[in-house]
Amino acid sequence: MDEFTVVKQSYGRCATKSNFIDLFYDEFLKSHPSIKPMFTQTDFKKQKELLRTGIAMLLAHVEGKPVGTMTLNRIGQSHDKNHMNIDPNLYQFWINSLVKTVKQCDPQYSPDLDRSWQKVLRAGVDHITAKYDVPAA
Repeated sequence: MDEFTVVKQSYGRCATKSNFIDLFYDEFLKSHPSIKPMFTQTDFKKQKELLRTGIAMLLAHVEGKPVGTMTLNRIGQSHDKNHMNIDPNLYQFWINSLVKTVKQCDPQYSPDLDRSWQKVLRAGVDHITAKYDVPAA
């Protein structure tokens, strides 16, 4: 089975856990000192839905679906240095936090699955961070 398929199946198992997104944010907000302050004014109900959509669209992008790529382009633009100014180096903390949460929630977690998640997430994050320095149109 290819990496994308195992990650998609793993996400399906994780998404059925009612606390998956909460566990992720618990992990992510403590993963680096500069992350938690970025979320002080955040409506977490809305943010959790955005995360669910974002993960689904990242997977769609990696699968080659245009809707996923279009969504990641919008995320890349909204997070670029001219808008939210999210340092591209911080995305590794997002990846690590998501993979740690998968480890907690997916009963089929394994080191191979971890590597697959890392690779798939990196492909999506690289697409987003490539937009960081693109001049505003």
